[in-house]
Amino acid sequence: MYNVSQYENTRLPAEHSWPTSNGYTVQQKLFKQSSDFDRSIGEIMGSNEQMLKSYLSKYKYADIAKKDILGVFSQYKDLRPTHGPFIFNDGSQKDLVNLDGTIPVNYRGNIYNIPIGIFILDTHPYNPPICYVKPTNTMQIKQGTNVDANGKVDLPYLRDWRYPQSDLLGLIQILVIVFSEEPPVFSRSANSQNRPPPYQGGAQQPPYPSQGGFPMPQPYSPGYPQQGGQSGGQAGSYPNSGFQGYPSYPNQQQAPGGYGNNSGFGGYPGQQQPQGYPSSTPGYPAASTGYPYSGSVQTESTTTAANRPGSNMTVTEEHLRMSLLSAVEDKMKRRLREIFEQAQAEMNVLYKTQSDLNTGKTKLEQIFKDLEQEKEEIESNIKLLKDKDRELKEALQKVEHQDKLDIDEAVITTTPLYRQLLNSFAEEQAIEDAIYYLGEALRKNVLEPDVFLKQVRELSRQQFMKRALIQKCREKAGLPPLA
Repeated sequence: MYNVSQYENTRLPAEHSWPTSNGYTVQQKLFKQSSDFDRSIGEIMGSNEQMLKSYLSKYKYADIAKKDILGVFSQYKDLRPTHGPFIFNDGSQKDLVNLDGTIPVNYRGNIYNIPIGIFILDTHPYNPPICYVKPTNTMQIKQGTNVDANGKVDLPYLRDWRYPQSDLLGLIQILVIVFSEEPPVFSRSANSQNRPPPYQGGAQQPPYPSQGGFPMPQPYSPGYPQQGGQSGGQAGSYPNSGFQGYPSYPNQQQAPGGYGNNSGFGGYPGQQQPQGYPSSTPGYPAASTGYPYSGSVQTESTTTAANRPGSNMTVTEEHLRMSLLSAVEDKMKRRLREIFEQAQAEMNVLYKTQSDLNTGKTKLEQIFKDLEQEKEEIESNIKLLKDKDRELKEALQKVEHQDKLDIDEAVITTTPLYRQLLNSFAEEQAIEDAIYYLGEALRKNVLEPDVFLKQVRELSRQQFMKRALIQKCREKAGLPPLA
């Protein structure tokens, strides 16, 4: 960014200090132009910030996304924010912010402005953006390692996107480095602009003559068109003193790569994801709706580009035949890839359904197993209750038919030792009761003291013997002794 402070210590020679026609010296005019440029840049940044505020109103992390985008605008002035619909592979549509414009790329010592579009998802920065190279009608996409035939950019930086280590500024810097090694577009001749672009994957492709248009590096020819329209310049003829303006975007709806709407296909179908965004291969915009390119960008006219003097090469029938063959080959490959990816998506859905069915089958089998176990437990409890019920009925019948109940026979012990213990304990308690009532009789003067003492002495002797017998029985039975 230019600043007046850059020129505070600048001193022009005396011969350059004469006043201009408007009364300013050359030095004063330089300072004024720099100040006006600073104000215009500030106004643009302010307008971008206001637009972003409205565009990001429905984003989940609007403040973080706004800060990330403004960081890009501070370094790349040719990018502008736009807002429009984006159609994914699964048919869903979202209104997304798009960073639209050009980025400067240094290729073989020359600066080229590469047109790109970066679509920012509404979960930014926790999901990677979707990047496209957006060729004008004077360009053609060069399919390579990082750019496919539709212009979609695929980088390890995007696949390994992780906030806060990853941001938009770092992404654009990676794009500049990658595009400087392998340009994603090259200029196409005026005669081939109305024909399907040739497939750039084979080595048999002959170089087409470049007749004006965007001066991008051609894939097989070292020469580049000069800015002034001269034909057949060398790879240093394009001036690198400054960046080019925005390249002209086609007014008609056109898919990436220069293909028209006659293909009838609007992006590759993808499997639906829970969040609405495919995790690895986000959707392409449909050809029927086109990319939401901004129409406000002032570009170079196609007519002007076509009127520039071209090279002396002519398009022969061999060129036309090779062009048709490569176009048919490219279209068949695209159709085959679309059919394959559609079938792959259907297979993924079927695999997912099969997995869900297998999981449900396992759960049902476990439920059936639990029910069988509960059934067995219930049947066992029913059998036990029936046995107890039968015993109770037999006991009731026995009691009803018994006329006189012998109390001594009411309690039945399991062993003779327990019966002896029971009888001894009963006798000992009876002696205790007898001694008690003898004491009551003495208190009421019913018994004489001599008789009382004689009876108590006899009963106490018997009680002692019973208690000794009880202790012996408990010891034999393994019971604890009485306290």
